[in-house]
Amino acid sequence: MTTYLPELNISDLVHAVSAQDWSTIEEKIGIQQYERLGLDRALAIAADIYAQHGSLHGLKILDVGSNNGLISKVLSALGCHVVGIDNGDVDGQGLYSNLQSQINSSGFDFYQQDLANFIHLDKRSWDCILLLSVTHHWETGYAMSGRRRYSDDDIRRLMTELFRRTQRSIYYECPSDEPGFKPGFGIDFLMRYCEKIPKMRNIGRTVGPNGYPRDFFALDMG
Repeated sequence: MTTYLPELNISDLVHAVSAQDWSTIEEKIGIQQYERLGLDRALAIAADIYAQHGSLHGLKILDVGSNNGLISKVLSALGCHVVGIDNGDVDGQGLYSNLQSQINSSGFDFYQQDLANFIHLDKRSWDCILLLSVTHHWETGYAMSGRRRYSDDDIRRLMTELFRRTQRSIYYECPSDEPGFKPGFGIDFLMRYCEKIPKMRNIGRTVGPNGYPRDFFALDMG
């Protein structure tokens, strides 16, 4: 079954990092058909964290909307302690079937849970939070379906709480020029729902699984 991101096991990633042998990963990325930038995103985040803070080891990261855990697992293999959460709305792709055997391994944990419920129950703070192509679903529901749409007040409360819980940076990816979203949607979203926007750095452009470009920012808390 093909998913939006290549299926990679933590053991594959740990071996690649420790042995500098990326052949297995290159093979798996080569056969997946949709989004080829998932690994690029993970390495861009890792490189930015290292450039800003000098180390990845032991950093606590929350990956919101973690999909099949690719980015979470890459950062775990590089020494971070990562929690991935996803509400399971796209589980028809079989995204989570292999995750249960990998949780609590190499610093990776996974919860199939809605963000609002997770934040309410889990009181931890995080060094970094990943919001990669997820916040626009809060307004429209997944894939503009209206399902699980948050109210405006819900979004304001979530953003306030996520800012409060982040010690270093939020990595924020959003539609750039995509049907249904006006140009500059990502910054407009922040202006509508955040009382104060942290310092923003442009990390670059990415491409979503639907082929449309997206903007990629770091929001620095310090």
